[in-house]
This record gives sequence, C-alpha cells and structure tokens, in this order.
Amino acid sequence: MSIFSIFSVGLGLLCVHIGAFSPPKYSRCISKDFGQGGTVCLCSENECDSFSEGIPLGTEEYAVYTSSKAGERFSLKTAKFEKSLTVKSSVEDVRLMVNSSVRFQKILGFGGAFTDAASINIYNISTALRQKLLSSYFSEEGIEYNIGRIPMASCDFSTRPYSYNDHVGDLEMANFSLVDEDVKLKIPLMLTAMKMSKKNITFFGSPWSAPAWMKTNNKMTGFGQLKGKAGDKNHKAWALYFAKFIEAYKEKGIKIWAVTAQNEPSDGFIPFFSFQCMGYTAAMERDFIKEDLGPMLSARGHADVKIIMLDDQRMFLKSWANTILTDPDAAKYVAGIGVHWYEDIFLPAKALSDTHNRFPDYFILATEACIDPHLSKPPIVSLGNWARGNRYSHSIIEDLSNWAVGWVDWNIALNMKGGPNWVKNFVDSPIIVDAEKGLFYKQPMFYHLGHFSKFVPPGSQRIEVTASGKSSLQFIGFTTPAPSMSTVVIILNKDDFAVELQINSQDGTITETVPPSSIQTYIW
Repeated sequence: MSIFSIFSVGLGLLCVHIGAFSPPKYSRCISKDFGQGGTVCLCSENECDSFSEGIPLGTEEYAVYTSSKAGERFSLKTAKFEKSLTVKSSVEDVRLMVNSSVRFQKILGFGGAFTDAASINIYNISTALRQKLLSSYFSEEGIEYNIGRIPMASCDFSTRPYSYNDHVGDLEMANFSLVDEDVKLKIPLMLTAMKMSKKNITFFGSPWSAPAWMKTNNKMTGFGQLKGKAGDKNHKAWALYFAKFIEAYKEKGIKIWAVTAQNEPSDGFIPFFSFQCMGYTAAMERDFIKEDLGPMLSARGHADVKIIMLDDQRMFLKSWANTILTDPDAAKYVAGIGVHWYEDIFLPAKALSDTHNRFPDYFILATEACIDPHLSKPPIVSLGNWARGNRYSHSIIEDLSNWAVGWVDWNIALNMKGGPNWVKNFVDSPIIVDAEKGLFYKQPMFYHLGHFSKFVPPGSQRIEVTASGKSSLQFIGFTTPAPSMSTVVIILNKDDFAVELQINSQDGTITETVPPSSIQTYIW
C-alpha cells in the first residue's frame, strides 16, 4: 500500500470518528400537479415534507439525492464505490473527474429576503403552519438557509412607500425610527429563524431609496439621486441613516453583517421608474463610500459591518469595479461586490471570473434573483414549473463556478398572485402561500435551491471537477468543513433524457444514472 493510500484510509477513519456525513432522510412530499410542467409539494398544518436524521456513511459509501420533474424530491440512495477506475467509452456516457486537492473560493452560503410582502404572507397563516414554513427554510428539518437579506425601509414588495425618517430637513436623523413592518413582521420572523437554525444566519441590508426629501426629485420613485455631492451634509446624513439602521436592528437582536451601498443604482436614472430607487454612477457611489459611508460606519463603531458595492446587474461589473476598487480610499472600505441575475443573458458569467482575477481580495455575492414577468412566460406564479427551478440551479452553478461565494433569492414567500406589491410588480417565489386554504406550496425552485443550501454549508470550498468530453450536464463540486469533511458534487440535467454518469475520484468510482429533467447531489 502506498503512503498516499495509507493516508487516505487513515483520514477516512478519522472522518468517521469525528462525525462522518449522515445522509438525512426526506419524508414524503404530498404532490400536486397544477398543469404547469411539474409538481409542487403541498404543506398543511398536519402534513409537510421534511428531513430527519440519517445514519453515517461508511468510508466506502456515497449518498445521492435526486429531485426531478417526474416528482422525486430529495430521493435518497446509498451505495458503495467501485474501486476500479473504469473508463466508459459510449458517447452517451459522461465521465467526471473530481480533484479535491485543487480548491477555489470558500462559500458564504445561500438564502432569501425577508421582505414586507414575505412577512405579511407568513403572518396570514396559522402559527403552526408559519412554523412549518420557516422550518422548511432554516431548520435541520429543512434546506438550512443561512443568509437573509433585509430591505432598509420599503421596496416594491411593501404595501406602501415609506422611509425610516420622513421628517423633512432632519439631517441629524433625530427622528429615525423603525416601523411596524420591521418591529411586528420582519424582525420576529428573523428571530424565530435564528432560533430554529443550527447555523449562524448572515443578515445584510439594502436600501431602495433615501427619504423623498433627501432626493433631487423629492420622490422615492423615478429619476432621482441624493441631493448635493459626496462629503456634504446630505450625504453624511444618509450615511448616518445606515448606521442608525444597523443600531436599531442590533437593539432588536439582529446583527447586520453587511450593507449594500444601494440596491440597483442604475434604476435611479430611468425616467418614471415605478418603485423605490435612487441613482448612482460608479463615481458617485465610489465617492459616497469613501467620503461618507465608510467613515461614518467606522466612527459609529461599525467598522466590522461589510460594505458591498454595486448590487446591480452583471453588465456593470467591469466598469464599476475599475472605478471603485482602483481608488484606494474607497477600496479600503469595500469588502465585496453584489450582482443581480436579471440581465445575465447580455454578458457571460466569465465577467465574474475576470473581475475576481483583477480584484481577488473582494468577494462576489449574487444578492438577488427571482422569476419575474419580464423574464418568463405567464402565468406570473406558475405552480410546479420545473423549468424555473432549472434556471435557478443553472444560475447558481454558473455564478459559483465563476467565483461567487453565495446566491441569495428574493422573496422567501409570496401569495397566489405573486405579491403583495404596491406597484403590482408581481413575481414568482420558491414558496407560495394560499392563505385562504391554509396551505403553502413548495415550488421546484425551493428544491433546486435546497440541493445546494442543504449540502454545501458555509465554509465549504469549491473544488475542481472536469468532464472527459462535451456534455449538456452542468456540474460543480465542493469539499465541506469539519466535522463532516465530505465531498459534494451537484449535477443538473435539463434534458428530457437520462444520462449515464461516472464520477471518478481518489476515493473510487461512482456509476449512476442521472434521470431526465433532474438535479442530483452526490456526497461522500
């Protein structure tokens, strides 16, 4: 036996001793077909699918979870490795090589947004059902989200436009105050999620607009920017607003890990934009960060709160990173770059890798995604639509393969119309609440997200996975942190035919079938 083999066996025995991966079992999905190209899983007060504790894998075993358009949801199979590295030759077969010694970025995690709309929907159902919904996302019985995004005051997924300080001229922010939407809706749900979770939940805030009186158009909507210029009293007051938000949430028990400088700053240059927005050019955001936001957070004792630049479409990455991160006075305050997915078709994901390669000290985080009417065929809420789940997994694999550290969905729960939304900008969501029937539906998007969030915990590291030839399969691999120290490979098959798959690693060979229109997570 070689030294390498002895080391591998020893490490495997150590992993079993300190806590090898235990594949949790998933209870039965109550499936319902609405005729939209797939199925949902129905949850009521009495029944809802969930995970339960499993049995640790042996050193020569692997587990594979499968979800499919045909109706499988986290279907679990365990088997033993083949020890010979048999090379398949059929053009219909796909062979992947996993090299866990080649490692890339560490993973921050996965999650969604605690919007006003999501909170209203969750409070529109019974306490028991509300617990099941939050558990589905945040507990060990669910898919274990570990990131939560918080709109700072109102956005379109509110029932009204509001800010935390509508007192005209109050540059000292003496009248800054959270509102009922925070205190009675969002924060209690976040605290419940924190209690349910075995992981630390990372929260970050994003503003849609400053108070109307602080803006050039005196409106929270439409073409408008912050009055004045960086370094003046108006900009310092806006930076103080951020600090007050962090402090107010801390008083309520929510630690803010990061803030984005502005949600979609490009929107504030669109005439008659229908919901809350505020415009920055890259130079304007650079100057606000270095003159006002960064110094204010440091002065108020929040230097540990990370600042995320951009928080907008991929097409702006190159120019914004060049403008902001080449300025040392701004760059010293910036920790990462936020990107949205809505216009990804206009620029390949290589843009993320190019940005990382030029600025490797700044993380890239996918901060918002949803299926909206501009990107999809009707209906807006398409119950059971498997193709929408495919789009989520495709985006996650693409972004993380190009150095993103995580992926954050938009609303965690919407109603049957895709709202509420005060400007009727309705969209789809991984969980849809039918309050009238006392039910909620887990969409295919929920399960696609779960194939990542459940099995790729924070601190995991992307590893090298390569294919022996061309394939329509999409794939990505990770190694997880202690105590499990597992290898995870996720496979997406968007085609309507099965694919014979072989995965080769130093641990042995896996030979399996990837079903038509499915996503699989392999773990060993």
